[in-house]
Amino acid sequence: RLNRDVAIKVLPEEVAADSNRLARFEREAKAVAKLDHPNILAIHELGTHQGAPFIVTELLEGETLSEHLQSTGSPLPWRRVKEIGAAVANGLAAAHGKGVIHRDLKPSNVFLCSDGNVKILDFGLAVMEETADGEAETGSVEAVLTREGSVMGTVGYMSPEQVRGKPTDSRSDIFALGCVLYEMLAGRRAFQRDTTPEIMTAILREEPPSYSETGVQVAPEVAKTIQRCLEKNPERRFQSAADLAFALGGVSEVTEGTPVPPETTRRHHWAIPLPAIVGLVIVALAIALGPRIWDRFIGSAEQTPIRSIALLPLENLTGDPEQAYFVDGLHDELIATFAQISGFDKVIARTSVMVFRDSNTPIREIGQQLKVEAVLEGSVRQSGNTVRVTLQLIDASTESHLWADSFERNLTDVLALQSEVAQAVAGEVRLVLTPDEDRRLAGTRTVDAEAYRLYLRGVRLSSWGGVEKGLDQAQALFEQAIELDPTFAEAHVGLSFALYQLAHLYRGPTELMPRAYEEAITAVELNDDLADAHAGLGIIKLWWQWDWTGAESELRRALELKPSNVRASTNLANYLVATGQPENAISVAKRAIELDPLSVRALGGLGWIYYLAGRYDEGIEHMLSTLELHPQDPLAHYDLSINLVGAERFEEAAAEIDRMMQLTPGFRSSPLMLAMLVWTHSLAGRTTEAAEGMESLQKISAT
Repeated sequence: RLNRDVAIKVLPEEVAADSNRLARFEREAKAVAKLDHPNILAIHELGTHQGAPFIVTELLEGETLSEHLQSTGSPLPWRRVKEIGAAVANGLAAAHGKGVIHRDLKPSNVFLCSDGNVKILDFGLAVMEETADGEAETGSVEAVLTREGSVMGTVGYMSPEQVRGKPTDSRSDIFALGCVLYEMLAGRRAFQRDTTPEIMTAILREEPPSYSETGVQVAPEVAKTIQRCLEKNPERRFQSAADLAFALGGVSEVTEGTPVPPETTRRHHWAIPLPAIVGLVIVALAIALGPRIWDRFIGSAEQTPIRSIALLPLENLTGDPEQAYFVDGLHDELIATFAQISGFDKVIARTSVMVFRDSNTPIREIGQQLKVEAVLEGSVRQSGNTVRVTLQLIDASTESHLWADSFERNLTDVLALQSEVAQAVAGEVRLVLTPDEDRRLAGTRTVDAEAYRLYLRGVRLSSWGGVEKGLDQAQALFEQAIELDPTFAEAHVGLSFALYQLAHLYRGPTELMPRAYEEAITAVELNDDLADAHAGLGIIKLWWQWDWTGAESELRRALELKPSNVRASTNLANYLVATGQPENAISVAKRAIELDPLSVRALGGLGWIYYLAGRYDEGIEHMLSTLELHPQDPLAHYDLSINLVGAERFEEAAAEIDRMMQLTPGFRSSPLMLAMLVWTHSLAGRTTEAAEGMESLQKISAT
């Protein structure tokens, strides 16, 4: 009606149905409507047409700063950087003056108009300064983020306080503008890394590369101005966008191409009395170590430690799919290391967290399913003999990021890396390690790099209930690892467990169990603090030697060292029910499920305990619910079958065993499983099937 060209921004109907997205859309319109500045996109109208919300804005011709940087492919001259930066700073000053914080400033939200003007776009994450808080709506994130709904802003341009989920104010926008200024001048991002956790770690702890490293010469005053925008502590940044705009104008006459002397922006010579210097050093350390560390000094009494945690599957950044065993194995080892810390009430076992591999399940929902307070995400990169692990800690209820860090070691020091990670995480969740835990974590040793790789491959092949061929391969891998490094206690544990399973399911126990026992003894002698070694020894004493007193002692020692050791918990439950303590046994088995809530092994373990306790109906009900989660697991059908036998529902029991055999045909070579088939079919009156199974058993017994 006014006969002018405009831009219309429409929210698609399917997106408009999302109340959060609609609220963001309306917030953008209302925030921009408060502003009237030549460096901010002007808005004319907010309305709805046939159910589709829309915004009418001025029509801009030109390109975004992001597109401009991509098309030029090189750093911009300082004079152009200053012009763009000053225009954006002036626009921000106007917004901040009205109490509007942008919170998502980045090159794609800065528009370079054909007429030379510069406009700030997209106030979709804007918030009024007086109501800003860490619980504000999560906004758009770049594709490099692993999950939506974790942080507000765009990774790479967020301020340290945004990364931590802390309240933001106008100085967060100044940090983001500093990132944009650096990128224009250096031709690369200030915090350019491969993964989200690494970017966040860099924002919190590292400085951008020097301009000389990027091949650009920058005048000292220019570097100093941008560095002040990028200070980790908001108090040390420019305190207003207007101050920044003024400062940018003040360096317009600096000669371009003047190199920056080393550490110019960091070195100051002040004449300050010694006590004042000491005080400043303390404050500087508090700033460098971050608010969470500072909080421990001034507010530790108000903070509650995080006592339940889950480490999600680690992302494989090795570039080689064949190296997945290494990433998975290291993931398992890190969980085991966390589980050694008694301050954790719950460290979720690997089998349960693996359910969320390649999953888009929100962190909050994962926390609810696993019943944990915090979740760890991360990645592993192996290059030659160097391993780099990057982790980020996320509050499971609020999805706010609490901490991120990277750890790098030579593969020979991978055991020390595991301990270093565990100590760092314990510190971040405010757990105090016992002196014994400190000693154990600090007392790690080196390991042969190739032996460690072989060990991890063996671990991957020897999960409980494995097929015979896989267990044979695992045995060979553990033996090779021990040959390379005879003092590698974990490899002896792995070998013992593989031999135990082979004897339990496929081979003559008299052939393999003595060696499994010797390997467990060797592991304990090499490392008496290794919980899995004591668990393995206790299991052999329980099932093979029938040394129940010794079994209880070893299993309780394993749980003392590693309270979340599921193997120790399930086998201790077996000991307790066998010695007439069914209620205690059920309690321990339920505790194993708490630690591994989605694991069929933990769930089936409780079904087995119900059977031994004579509580068949409870066992049937429990295993039916387990099979709803794991319908294709053969051993879940086994545990249901024995409870059906106890309840004298023999036809159903035989049907469950048939289903088990269909799912795992290899079990027809297992004496244990064949015996179960013969037993259930006999009870069900299926004499033909029982006789066939008996014939197979007799053939096996001959060897």
